[in-house]
Amino acid sequence: MTASPPGRFSFRAGGAGTEVVVGEGAFGLLGKRLQGIAPGRWFVVSSRPVFRRHGAALLAGARGSDLDPRPLLVPDGEAAKTWAVLGRLLSELSERGLKRDGGLVAFGGGTVGDVAGLAAALALRGVPVVQAPTTLLAAADSALGGKTAVDLPRGKNLAGAFHMPRLVVVETGVLTTLPPRAWRSGLAEVVKSALLSRAFYRAMPRLVPGLARRDPAAVAEAVRRSLAMKAAVVAADPFERRGRRFALNLGHTVGHALEAASGYRLTHGEAVAWGLLASLRLSESRAGLAPRVARAGRAWIATLVRPPLPPRSALKGFAARFTADKKADRRGLVAVLLAEPGRAALRRVAPQDLEAAFSANLPSYNRFED
Repeated sequence: MTASPPGRFSFRAGGAGTEVVVGEGAFGLLGKRLQGIAPGRWFVVSSRPVFRRHGAALLAGARGSDLDPRPLLVPDGEAAKTWAVLGRLLSELSERGLKRDGGLVAFGGGTVGDVAGLAAALALRGVPVVQAPTTLLAAADSALGGKTAVDLPRGKNLAGAFHMPRLVVVETGVLTTLPPRAWRSGLAEVVKSALLSRAFYRAMPRLVPGLARRDPAAVAEAVRRSLAMKAAVVAADPFERRGRRFALNLGHTVGHALEAASGYRLTHGEAVAWGLLASLRLSESRAGLAPRVARAGRAWIATLVRPPLPPRSALKGFAARFTADKKADRRGLVAVLLAEPGRAALRRVAPQDLEAAFSANLPSYNRFED
């Protein structure tokens, strides 16, 4: 497969319009797009390693707009998603002179996108945000959808706001430079997206070899299909009030619990991969998922993600964290399962159901390790 020009689509959710641009050369469209969204001063929120490596390409693509070349830096990883970092970010934006006719560019992985998006939602009661993800995990999932958040001691993403990006710009040339572990972690969200879209599910066997070797065209198609699937769900349920967006949490109840219980030694994608394995197993018994579909999902995880075994400490205590899941209510846990490709199903489960479905995959864990 050979690289093709950036692909584009647009959608509306909650009264806001979002344009999505995916492909090699996507950054080159930034200048015109930023100017069209807001003519004032724009500010980049990033992490030091990301901006050092890719900042020049972002700034070059944004020529013609009033983008401040001095980034506002936040820590890498979950350390970015704290009240202290958010407060410092808001204070610095005020000192730099952010106005209502300006905006923020979130330039980094999912944690940068989360805290920058929340800062944009709060600053001056809301300014536009553009998501420019530099990890596959963010590009295939978190950059689109408007969920912004910081973490609390009890769990991930427990304080936040919905703030839709006006533009999601995915420069796939940046994604293919990721370290192997970060690349595989991002592929977990690609697998999830393929399970939640009938068309993507049918295309996935063709894309797996290219994704394994980071073929630019396969990467661009997989990211575009992932974002198109999510855009359709978000447009139908922008504020998660109609029960449609719950589908996007496939694998995340177990995943979030494992990730937090590991002290974030497991990456988000690695934890979600284990969550997907548990969900596929439970989907066969509780949602009528065809065994061949479950086998396909497990094979994609084994081939593309290969999640490492969670730390022993996480295995001991992760199930106690299920009650912090945002889908839990006064009656208990609601699990997102899969009835068939493209159709999720919500089922009441007990914590021990999820723990048993997860544990049943452990005997074969060595197949997924390097």
